[in-house]
Amino acid sequence: MRSFLFNIAFYGFTALVAIACLPLTYLHSPKPLAAVLHWWAKGIVWLLRHVAGIHMEVRGRENIPVEGPSLIASKHQSFSDGILVLSLLPQIATVAMKDLLDYPAVGRILTKLDMIMVDTCGGGTERNTLSTAAKRAYDNGRHILIYPEGQLVPVGDRERYKVGVYHLYADLELPVTPVATNVGLCWQCRAWRKTPGKVVLSFLEPIRTGLDKDTFMRVLEDTIEAETARLVGERA
Repeated sequence: MRSFLFNIAFYGFTALVAIACLPLTYLHSPKPLAAVLHWWAKGIVWLLRHVAGIHMEVRGRENIPVEGPSLIASKHQSFSDGILVLSLLPQIATVAMKDLLDYPAVGRILTKLDMIMVDTCGGGTERNTLSTAAKRAYDNGRHILIYPEGQLVPVGDRERYKVGVYHLYADLELPVTPVATNVGLCWQCRAWRKTPGKVVLSFLEPIRTGLDKDTFMRVLEDTIEAETARLVGERA
């Protein structure tokens, strides 16, 4: 029953906010739209707690970048982990699948927010797209959120980390804040059913600039995967 009520509230609230946001896409500045989406994310976190019974704890708050530009690399187990990050950091540019632009309202909103839309299959052209869009976000002092595995990954599974995160790290000369989570234990990827309980989003110590590609990729993956495994084991 909790899952049913939450899903009705989630999709209904999201649809209403999307409709309300469309007029804001015609404004010159994207800041009012970003503020509404930040408020929407906070609302979803409230629904998770009070309707779905999912209590989300944020650890390592001292590692959350106070001001942008910054680069955040997160484990991606669920649609909700991105929502929680958005509820904490309003001025954020997320690296997302450009397929989302095919949805009329969603596509217009993401375009206005200047999100970083890429083809997850990669390639030289997509690297240029990623670099150009990320540089705009950097110049505007925004936080950049990227999922190194490039897709939603169920709890217990792993995907090879893609080098796009290294290119951003090297090109923008920014430290990277790794983020681990066990949120997939309660909201598995895009699953309809939600499981009540406490989940954690853990911001870890930033990885300093200047590492070579192999070292950086190894440190990033080992850091995120070790903390994610610890959080999953802690819940179990």
